[in-house]
Amino acid sequence: MHSSAFQLDQQFINRLWERITRPQETSTTGSEFSTVFLKGNIPSPEHLALIIDVAYWASFATEEGAPVVASIMLKQSEHTSDTFHFDNPLDFSSKTLVKLGPALENPRADIGIWPDQNGTLKIWGFTPSSHEPVKPDFWVQILGPGRVLIMYSGRTIAALTGNQAVFIDPRGIFQTLMPSIAAQAHTNDIKLLNLLRYNAILKIVQQTRAHGKGGIILVVPDNKDWMQSIKLPIKYTGGANFLDMDQRQVQQPSESASLDQVLNLIEDLNLPHQKDWVKAWQQVQQQISRVARLTAVDGALVMNFDRYVYCFGAKIRAQNIKASSSSLQIIEPFDGAVDRIAPYSSLSGTRHQSAAQFAYDQPGSIAIAVSQDGNVTIFTRSDHSDTIHTIQHAELILLHEGLGGSLWNLSLFSELGWFEKEVEKTGKNYLSAVIRWMKNTLHRE
Repeated sequence: MHSSAFQLDQQFINRLWERITRPQETSTTGSEFSTVFLKGNIPSPEHLALIIDVAYWASFATEEGAPVVASIMLKQSEHTSDTFHFDNPLDFSSKTLVKLGPALENPRADIGIWPDQNGTLKIWGFTPSSHEPVKPDFWVQILGPGRVLIMYSGRTIAALTGNQAVFIDPRGIFQTLMPSIAAQAHTNDIKLLNLLRYNAILKIVQQTRAHGKGGIILVVPDNKDWMQSIKLPIKYTGGANFLDMDQRQVQQPSESASLDQVLNLIEDLNLPHQKDWVKAWQQVQQQISRVARLTAVDGALVMNFDRYVYCFGAKIRAQNIKASSSSLQIIEPFDGAVDRIAPYSSLSGTRHQSAAQFAYDQPGSIAIAVSQDGNVTIFTRSDHSDTIHTIQHAELILLHEGLGGSLWNLSLFSELGWFEKEVEKTGKNYLSAVIRWMKNTLHRE
């Protein structure tokens, strides 16, 4: 559905409210997870429209020349040691967000809003973004001018982009990228590691976007073919995985630990209080942060699907001039969006053209271009033709929501058939099948 975001259509607000309040009836994905995670505060339809409208107009404002980036969460006021609680609640308006935004961007903090005794939304304070695996509340993030994410319980439900209001459906992107990831999996890997690789790529891109300089990320198979598409000499080369090793863990420690802890999280259904999982998740986050920082250097970062960095600051060179005559299959993460074909010449900017060229020249790779203004485009070449799959507006499906998004992707992972054989064997619902299969695989002697 598309509607003008300058005058939010009441039909869009009504459908959005229904998707939040009745997810099992209206959502296209994650019905099993809906009963587990969707338990946070829900705004009234009137407050829902107001929150979105205020965030949208604040996104176009600047403070001392810098765009406003803010995170807004509907939650009751808190009096904790790390929470700044205003003595007098502030008006919830775009003007207030413009003033507060720069102070709360880095490190990011969530602005808390809640109705006062008269039912008027007020800003009661702010709190540093917590490491809770799942945030159960209604949450809105301003990503940049005209870009607003609308989330609930860790899942992106809708977004404003430009002058359009859209519902988010990441299945097309998932189906486009997962074959390239799965093709590079190791022989002894359990299938769920492919999902963790997918989530890690999204998180690295999200953090690359956050530093504001843009960049190119090239995810390549475990061979040296990628060097044919890089200009020599490569200044910043060497290789590292930037992962803290724990002697108590086996090979691939962070991913194995994360799997085990995700299993416990799902079974216990007590997500915010799993401190052990948070520790393991932070280890992965630290690795991702180290990798993402390197993308601030001019040029491309090259890594494999397990985040081993070969080089950064690299310059891409064309191998096959046929790329410029190939077509682009445009994929967007919008509910009801239909893929369309566009000419290679429609790409704007050398960064996007270079990334598309690399994807064409290196089948099996994933090339990601992040613009300075925050737009994210992902390229990968079709297995069956010269077509370049081009995922636009990818910034709307990145893992801004942390573990919540990872678990929703787990639901998607199963829904799209990646556990199909395991589900058929159990004869149970897919979530139970995933849990049982994870148990048998992780703890097999």
